Amino acid sequence: MEYRGIIHNHSACSKEGCYGLYVLRERWASSLDFAAMTEHAERISAEEYAAYVRECDALSDAHFRFIPGLEVATESGDILLLGCREYICTRDPLQLIKQIPQQTVVILAHPEEGKVKAEVLAQAHGLEGWNGGHMGGSMPPVDWLDGWRKRQPAGKFFTGGNDIHKVDPKRKILTLVETGAAAGIPCSEEDILQALALGNFRTDNGIFSFRADGKLFYRGREMAWGLPFMLLARAYRGCWRLLNACFQLGGEMLGAIGMDKQKRTRLNRMMREHL
Repeated sequence: MEYRGIIHNHSACSKEGCYGLYVLRERWASSLDFAAMTEHAERISAEEYAAYVRECDALSDAHFRFIPGLEVATESGDILLLGCREYICTRDPLQLIKQIPQQTVVILAHPEEGKVKAEVLAQAHGLEGWNGGHMGGSMPPVDWLDGWRKRQPAGKFFTGGNDIHKVDPKRKILTLVETGAAAGIPCSEEDILQALALGNFRTDNGIFSFRADGKLFYRGREMAWGLPFMLLARAYRGCWRLLNACFQLGGEMLGAIGMDKQKRTRLNRMMREHL
């Protein structure tokens, strides 16, 4: 059975997201089967994370499931630990991988920043090939994906994450996971994590999609990695970053003329949610 979900999400728990888990459940449960959370480890304590895991379980049921997890800042860039129920926080990526529980799915986030170390990638399950927060959620970074596909070690996969912080976008990058469960069976954390680890999923925003191996599709049809399309993807990504810079400048200007921070944040969130 196929389950609809999203990965790489932050709540108010780690002071990076603006919504608590109970609000996110209200926003997501009607259209999703699961949400794999990734709270910033350096912004919470072990006690806070233990309480957070309990809250994830309490808000999960047969209709929707929160999968707790961490995003840990290391010397090899940020590393996502999907399904990690133990608190871990270290700058040493190899030490981090030694400490993670066996069922955890390990994904290297933001690899476009150039911090990924080969010895760390060799022990991870895969790379985040499309980050909606940094790259925009309407078009995948085809040029970037093409380069990584040529260098990707055998057996590693690509994922897509929304990197939800202050804004919960209307158009989301979905992770569609295929498990062996019979039709109508509620998704379980174990089945979702196992399917992700095996690469039994695809990334999809309703227009573009790609398989775990990075093969790209447009409205269900396989696409060639042509130069014009790569240039278009790069231009879109540049426009996305420029737009974000304009939002930041606009917020500073509104602050300068006297609009309070709460109103600026609400206006900014309302506009960004529809991008």
